[in-house]
Formats: sequence, C-alpha cells, structure tokens
Amino acid sequence: MKCIGCGGEIGLTDEFCPHCGRKITETAGFRADLKGYQEKSEKTKKGLAKTLSENVPMLISVVVMVVLLIGLGIASYINEEAYHFRSDALRKEAKKNYETYSVEIQKYLDAGDYTGFAAFKENHNIAEWEEPYDDLRLLWEINEEYTSLVANVESVVMFGPEARWYRPEMEVEYCQDAIRDFYHEYEYRQDEIENDTYAAYIHDMKREADAILKVYLGLDDEEREAFLESSDIEQRAYLEEVLIHETEEN
Repeated sequence: MKCIGCGGEIGLTDEFCPHCGRKITETAGFRADLKGYQEKSEKTKKGLAKTLSENVPMLISVVVMVVLLIGLGIASYINEEAYHFRSDALRKEAKKNYETYSVEIQKYLDAGDYTGFAAFKENHNIAEWEEPYDDLRLLWEINEEYTSLVANVESVVMFGPEARWYRPEMEVEYCQDAIRDFYHEYEYRQDEIENDTYAAYIHDMKREADAILKVYLGLDDEEREAFLESSDIEQRAYLEEVLIHETEEN
C-alpha cells in the first residue's frame, strides 16, 4: 500500500507514514478492529490462565488417576502373563518328570487318597489331555466331581454350624449339585470306565462316595438310589431336613 501524500510504501498497521510523517487515516478502521481483536485475545488468554490455575488440583488428580489406571492395567497384564508363564513352565516340568510324578500319583491312588491326587495334579499343572499323561483323562474328570462332592459335604457337615450359619440354604444347594453331578458322571460314563486303565480307582471313589452319603446323610444303598431318582425339590427338602434342621436342634 502507498501513502497518498508521498507515494511511499506503508503498512496496514502504520499510524504515520514512515517516509513523510503524515498521519494515515485511510487504515484507521482496520487498526481499530485489530486493536479490538488483540484486546479480546489478551482477555481470553488471561481468563484461560485463571481457569487453569483454579483447576490445577483437579487436573493433577485426573492425571494421577489416569496414570494409576494405566499402571494397574500394566500390572494386571504382567501378572496374567506371569501366571501363564509359570503354568507353562510347570506343565513342561511335569512332562520332564513323568516317571517320577507317575510314581507319586500311583502312591496317592493306591492309598485311596483321591483328594491328595487332585492336589498333586493341580500343584504340578499336569495336563491330563495330552501325552504322556493322557491316560489320566477319565480318572481326572471323575475325580473332579468326587473331590467336589467331598468338599461340599464336609462344608455342611463336618465344619459344624458356624460354617453354614450365614447362608445354609445356598450351601445345601451346592451340596446337592455336587452329589448329583458325581453320580450322574459315574453312571453316564460306565462304558468308558470299564475300559479305562484306572477303572478300579474310579469304582473305589464311588464306594467312598457311597460311604460318605451313608455316614453323614443317613442314606444306605437303597435310600441313596431313591434319593438320586427323586426330583430336585425332593432332594433339596431331604438335605435341608437332615442338615439345616439338625443344625438348628444343635
């Protein structure tokens, strides 16, 4: 842009011509608008600075929370990976020590310590679904139901009233499910059991389960069969009568 007085070059923000000193009036409106914009901008900056300063504690809290959440996520991931790493290491170790572990497993089975067998298998993460332990697959699947039956019956019978004071009906339900699941699994898989290497131990688990029901629930052979063939409601009613009412009387 040129000065109308001397023809020299002037800028839009010049108030006076740098060449002749004439006061430039033709860009006065532009300069006024620019000044207004600058004042508004400065006011906005100050307002933002004030808002930020007032909310610094909250922002710090948010940042800390985000960092903590990220840290928890990372820790959870590391723990999960560590679990899988340890699990894989134990499974490989079990394969490596197959002969030694097999001897230990046989000792538990010969002693009729089927809960001990379950604990040993779990502690060493023995994979019954793959070689060389795949011959344990059926034994382990029946044993899972057996140990569940033992644990649930013990929780409502052997630990006394204090163990079932909080929610006795729920614990009776767990006991009922465990009993039903074991006997259903045992009967349903009879053909497999008869052809299994460990059939004798599976049948022995059945005999022990029968003894547990007879001693703690008052079910002899005939009564046990009648109980297992009865409806869900009838089973529940019997167990509640024997377990809960017996507790209340005590």
